[in-house]
Amino acid sequence: MGLGNFFSRNIARLAQTCRTSGGTAANNILVLAACFGLLTGFGELLCFGIQKYLLHQLIWFGWHVVWMAPLANLILFVLIGLLVVALQKVVPRLASRRNAIAFFTFLSVMSLAWLFPALKTYAATLLALGVSVQAARWFVTRPPRFEAVIKWSAGAATASCLVLIAVALSSGKVAQKPAPAPPQAPNVLLIVMDTVRARNLSLYGYGRKTTPRLEQLAQTGVRFDAAIATAPWTLPSHAGMFTGRLPHELSADFRTPLDASHPTLAEVLSRHGWQTAGFVANTYYCTAEQGLGRGFAHYEDHRASFSELALSASLSRKLLNQDWLRRAVGYYDVIGRKSAAEINRAFLNWLPSQEPRPFFAFLNYFDAHEPCLPPVPYDTQFGARIPHGDFRRTHLLRTTWRLNRERGTTQQNQADIDCYDGSIAYLDQQIGQLLQELERRSALQNTLVIITSDHGEAFGENYHYGHVKSAYMTQLHVPLVLSFPACVPNGQVVAQSVSLRDLPSTVLDLLGLAEAESFPGQSLARYWQPSIQQELTAASSAINIAPIVSPHATPDKKAVIHSLVEDRFHYIENPDGRKELYDLQTDPDETRDLAGGAEWNDEIESFNRYLKQLLGD
Repeated sequence: MGLGNFFSRNIARLAQTCRTSGGTAANNILVLAACFGLLTGFGELLCFGIQKYLLHQLIWFGWHVVWMAPLANLILFVLIGLLVVALQKVVPRLASRRNAIAFFTFLSVMSLAWLFPALKTYAATLLALGVSVQAARWFVTRPPRFEAVIKWSAGAATASCLVLIAVALSSGKVAQKPAPAPPQAPNVLLIVMDTVRARNLSLYGYGRKTTPRLEQLAQTGVRFDAAIATAPWTLPSHAGMFTGRLPHELSADFRTPLDASHPTLAEVLSRHGWQTAGFVANTYYCTAEQGLGRGFAHYEDHRASFSELALSASLSRKLLNQDWLRRAVGYYDVIGRKSAAEINRAFLNWLPSQEPRPFFAFLNYFDAHEPCLPPVPYDTQFGARIPHGDFRRTHLLRTTWRLNRERGTTQQNQADIDCYDGSIAYLDQQIGQLLQELERRSALQNTLVIITSDHGEAFGENYHYGHVKSAYMTQLHVPLVLSFPACVPNGQVVAQSVSLRDLPSTVLDLLGLAEAESFPGQSLARYWQPSIQQELTAASSAINIAPIVSPHATPDKKAVIHSLVEDRFHYIENPDGRKELYDLQTDPDETRDLAGGAEWNDEIESFNRYLKQLLGD
């Protein structure tokens, strides 16, 4: 409690100064602003702690928030205090003690209210107005109680802050001595290009030269032409790549992180002596808070930065996510988004500091995710970009989304595709640089390289835009390349449909650990090792669209779209029972639904039986 007593004593002294000095001097206003800023920050932090550890809800922040929330609010309230001081010179009555207390109380209550999205803005405003008026009247008429409230609130909040810091630093850090890795054990590098669909890669015949370096890499390994993600969005797809499990077997959903029911690839490799590290750019659904950091000894998602500091205060977060402000300053990107170059740099900086043991490194790139804002010269490589201000957007905590894309013009949609292709070309260039640097360090020759994506993106195909709302091939068909000269043949192409759930089994097989550990799914080595018996299965995917259709749906509410891909056919079963069937060989764009034709009833019934067996119905 030493630090808590220090804060409470000094804040109480500041309050005493404000109470006894009289008048509306600038220093009194700034002292008052600092007091309310700190208490608001501690209040937000306490709400985060209750949400995370008592209610088991997501807060979308890393552990840095335990010091960033108080600091961000302190800075913000002091800046607002400076504005109040400036106004005081014009209209002195505006900065009277009563009005100042009422004003800062209003801001504090609104900041806390915004942490609860279910509370309507008008209700939060009325609540804040009522509390601020009563607080000003009470504090001014009872100065000693004002001092006591400030003192004890600061002390209690600081103590809670220290407890949360201790919990955050200690959680998930159970030390265990790994077994020694096999001699000359290879490294594993898993690169996930978030939101990159296969059809826009020149690797798969796309007309634009978007991926020349991936094409070169494929010549040293195996290219899979029909790799299918287990879900058309980030969390369950990554969870499937880490556990070998399908979405219906996992807890991972829009409001529920991945739990510890199933082991992850990082956990297994860590037990066998591999050093594990993750470097993540998608800080919304690919974080340790979402359960994807389990098994990684080092996991970089949220970082200590000015942008993260700005997002750590509810009031500044609300302001920075306003469309009018973004338009005014001309900034439309995701705040604090890490580029592929930054992800590469973080990985390469981590690498030399490690022990002489093999590593398993997971890199997540976010550059191709909306909004696509590739750097120069990739922003205009495939066409002149339309000014971003011409598009209406909505800005959330760590994402930016286009609104009403279906109402956009053909020119606007093409501009989106042009920037998307530019982002993919940038990622390709960064992957090439990374592999070149690993080769220079003599680390590439003994490294299994896996390059894929978690899901795709729709640009009006099947009347859909973006992802998470449907399960067509635009969102499920992803790139997949494996390169490892010691075990993987050069230049081979696999045409059969495969699932990303097979990646954990494949890694263990190629590392020689398949006898000691196991994951669901089959090793992809079955396509180039005739001795491995192939079990023909459909690539299964699923998406629960209940939270998308109804944002207020309870976590147990399900409206699942199921998808099965088996070579030429793609079968979809919708939540209302409606079935779709597409022949990908003759109709790769999925424009002709065969489900209405009687000649396809046997095919549909076969898929239906397989799906029921898969789900255990």
